[in-house]
Amino acid sequence: MPYAGSSNELFYEDLGEGHPIFFIPGFGGVGSFWRGQIEFFKSRFRVIVIDQRGAGASARSQQEYSLDQMTDDVQIVMDAAKIDAAVLVGHSTGGAIAQTLAVRTPERISGMLLSSTWCTPGNYFRRVFEFRRSLLELGATDLFHKAGIFFRYPPHYAETHDAAFENGGDVDVDINISRINAVLHADLNPVIDRIKVPTLVVAARDDTLVPQYMSEEVAQRIAHSKYIVLDQGGHFLPETRSSDYNGLLAEFLSSLGLPRHSANKKHQSAI
Repeated sequence: MPYAGSSNELFYEDLGEGHPIFFIPGFGGVGSFWRGQIEFFKSRFRVIVIDQRGAGASARSQQEYSLDQMTDDVQIVMDAAKIDAAVLVGHSTGGAIAQTLAVRTPERISGMLLSSTWCTPGNYFRRVFEFRRSLLELGATDLFHKAGIFFRYPPHYAETHDAAFENGGDVDVDINISRINAVLHADLNPVIDRIKVPTLVVAARDDTLVPQYMSEEVAQRIAHSKYIVLDQGGHFLPETRSSDYNGLLAEFLSSLGLPRHSANKKHQSAI
């Protein structure tokens, strides 16, 4: 599997051929979050997923994290994989990264699907992430994991997926605190109105981590975007409503009129 960056610090997967779809995960930062989408789309598109710095197989860098830094890392991977333009699919924090990229380099964005995301952190959002940070500051990493399950999944889903509450593995406290601080300062309010790329915004009514009204604001601020609200699914829509999510993305991709044979095919140097 390929790595990017001056010291190969960024792990990513590069599968299939065709027009690139770059999947950007949320706060957890691991590309495996998109497994339901990878399997569905890799036979028809070039699919790229990243483990963000500080997560998964990427470097556990002890540094100050920020939205700009996370966006820089996605650009590093796009450059390493020789991607001229891609459809971005960003969930939660990944949606904020995608918005930042659409402001920076709109010519490299064919379109965006943004799910369960925000452009301006609100009071409720701030309180939730401050609570999660306080658990880390207390060293309560097991409670940090378990509390996260309540915010990610709706009750009916958690009821039938009880194993998710088991210990989530090692948690790097300093990195996660720094990433939370980055999320709390990720405010796109000054620049979001500049986004002009075709955009689909998807939310769930029962999302308790990034409430629906935050995604609605994103849709209202991005010119000519389309907005779809699912009745349920919680925060982790790509997992809990995988079939519906994939259908919405497939329909959106069809609407973009993407070339059947893209110049953005996989380069041997990126394998």
